[in-house]
Amino acid sequence: MKEEPVYMRNMRALRESAKYTQEEVSEKLHIQRTTYCNYEHGYRLPPLDIIIRLASLYNVSVDYLLCCTSEEDIPANYPHLRTSERRLLENVRSLTANSQKEVWQFIYFKKKYPS
Repeated sequence: MKEEPVYMRNMRALRESAKYTQEEVSEKLHIQRTTYCNYEHGYRLPPLDIIIRLASLYNVSVDYLLCCTSEEDIPANYPHLRTSERRLLENVRSLTANSQKEVWQFIYFKKKYPS
């Protein structure tokens, strides 16, 4: 039997850990339950916008959702980042989920309306 992709296991594990039903997740994503079920069972690959919303819902990285079996699998040191960028990521990571959301909203706003 073929091994299921990591993203399917992660979607299911994160949902169960959060004690959500498939119906509840589909409502949060504004999609039909059957569509979400197809993603979780591997019948369809979720589009990028759904993957991003799932990562946000569970407060995990897209990397973790798609391909990692634990947070430790995510590279801790991104050599291509400047020190200031690494420091920013470390600081954002230490914030609550709501505060992280506010940071992302601020970044979106600044990109949309640069001063």
